[in-house]
Amino acid sequence: MPRQTDTRTRARDEFARRLADCGYAGVSLDDIAKAVDVRKASLYHHFPGGKPALFMEVADHYTQEAAALLQSALATPGGLRDKLLALAASYAHGTYNSALSNQIYYAIGHLDDARRDEVSTAYVRGLIQPVTDLMAAAVSAGELRTGDPGFLATAFMELAATVQPASPQDSSAPSSADRLAQDVVDLFLHGAAPDAP
Repeated sequence: MPRQTDTRTRARDEFARRLADCGYAGVSLDDIAKAVDVRKASLYHHFPGGKPALFMEVADHYTQEAAALLQSALATPGGLRDKLLALAASYAHGTYNSALSNQIYYAIGHLDDARRDEVSTAYVRGLIQPVTDLMAAAVSAGELRTGDPGFLATAFMELAATVQPASPQDSSAPSSADRLAQDVVDLFLHGAAPDAP
């Protein structure tokens, strides 16, 4: 049993890595089987639905992990700025895998309607709705101007996703990553205009 679990996990992780790098069309089960040192038939044993089934495993695992990171950031003590800093830092420190997230989004076009709905619903429930709820609470509390909380959530997440993780070779990486997170939050909360005199 441990070998089976290990094969599933290694196949899922290899598929995720290749999906982030090459997109759905660039991932083949032959390549996954070679990378995890199993026969292709073994992959079908673990994922009877083939490539779409393996993709679903990757999407589900990613969404659960990312939702846990998001919930941790949203549990940060303090106000809206503190929570947004924690969210932006997860991008800047490379904790949140933007490339994989984007490729999961693009890949759903290759799925049947039922699978597409399943991935989309889980993604919205786990990753979009909590940020939308944060924005709605901030609008209600007067921390943000009146606006559509869904738009505000999407705008912030898109802005945060543009932050590339700091290089691990850079000795100042943690401070530069934190600075990037602060810049994202300041841009979101205050815009790009200079401060009024």
